[in-house]
Amino acid sequence: MEVGKAYRAERRVRGVKSPGTGAEHFEVRAHHLLCAICARGGCESPPAGKRAIGRLLGAVWRNPYLSLKIAADLDVNRAHYLDVYAKRGRRALPRDFWKRQADYVNRRKDLEVLRLLGIAPNSVLPAYLAYSIIFSRIRSLDGICRSTQKSEEWPECPHAREGYYEKVVSERAYGPKENDELGEAQGKGIWAIIRPRTREEMSRAKAASAKRIREASRLFIRPNHLLCILCTADVQEPLAYDNLVEARKRMEEDPEVLVTLTEGCCMVCDPCFEYHPGENICIRTHVKDQLRDLNILEKLGLRPGATLTARKLYEMIYDKIGSLRDICAWGDELDTAPFWSPCGGWRAGSLEKARREGLIARAGSRR
Repeated sequence: MEVGKAYRAERRVRGVKSPGTGAEHFEVRAHHLLCAICARGGCESPPAGKRAIGRLLGAVWRNPYLSLKIAADLDVNRAHYLDVYAKRGRRALPRDFWKRQADYVNRRKDLEVLRLLGIAPNSVLPAYLAYSIIFSRIRSLDGICRSTQKSEEWPECPHAREGYYEKVVSERAYGPKENDELGEAQGKGIWAIIRPRTREEMSRAKAASAKRIREASRLFIRPNHLLCILCTADVQEPLAYDNLVEARKRMEEDPEVLVTLTEGCCMVCDPCFEYHPGENICIRTHVKDQLRDLNILEKLGLRPGATLTARKLYEMIYDKIGSLRDICAWGDELDTAPFWSPCGGWRAGSLEKARREGLIARAGSRR
């Protein structure tokens, strides 16, 4: 049986302009996200079509934060059962109804992938977030493309047992230090789908941004990173993958230096493995860190772009933020989705220690 050829052609990956933003999102059937992984694993003939999967892979490689509209055809089952099975004829069926209905095997795959992603059909997720969930939750094709109850009516994908998918997803997740050291040498796991920054690119960014911090008359720091600085207060050697140490030392040396609070990425971010300079976002924490930025600004009674001395900022932080749990763990520690996951670093007591010691607030002599 040839399944859903017309529907696949109709719903192939395609770019759509988002109203009012000029940005594009890609509409893609949910199970095609897995086809893309198999293609990276060596599959030469993905059922979704090599050209369509190539377009998806190319678009995500260029922009890891590309908005993906992840689709499944639920509308096909809105036809009344009497019109479908008893030929009642009260309401005309869509012209392509029977071809779409015949695509039930792939429709099930779409819905199963959406279930595991934890989203409804036609939800929009940035590519990095969608694939980070896939690599975390879908470790094999069992129950999706590979069936435990094979039958003529429910054929499985002809490539499901070739190991293409597992070849890619078998790679373990790396931490920031390893990501920085490996750079473009990574080719499995999520970095088979998402383009990693090169070691040379990150090294250049580190040197240039550290120099900029040393020489700047005004620092630009996102509020969330003012708290991250507290959690790395005992680190003396610069970290390869961010500029937290450089920013802290600059403020310790001159607590009267002006700091402008950015809503979004800042001077700390430039060398990070997960920073995308073209889009100026952190592809992993963009969503939750923006909320943290705004929550901190609300606590401090400031607006984005406010400029104060480093000393004054940390005096306000020590006075107005009782615990990092309120910001970093949302105050309730709820983990509603991977892109809203709380940070457990608050348990180390870094804010309390910095408050007692007057980190930055009591540094140097007042002018």
